[in-house]
Amino acid sequence: MKTYNENIASNSKVELVHLSRDRDEDAATAWAQKENMPWPTILSEDADVKQLIMPYFPGGRMGVPSYVLVDQTGKEVARGKTAAFAKIKEME
Repeated sequence: MKTYNENIASNSKVELVHLSRDRDEDAATAWAQKENMPWPTILSEDADVKQLIMPYFPGGRMGVPSYVLVDQTGKEVARGKTAAFAKIKEME
């Protein structure tokens, strides 16, 4: 939350979306609520895997957590936490 509050919360040009890879919907929802995440969470079963994951993680393999910054058209702008947050800083 500290990183979000410092880098994203007040930046109107950036929207964080959490794509949960948890197979247990109740556990994923409970975790998001416990952490007081103010951003939308998309559950795995609700996500169109071909649209949300495959373009950025061909083969479906991804680390948890993974950071991919995309623009409004879905084009990848930065990958990895350091690169994504550096690019977000530029967008202020």
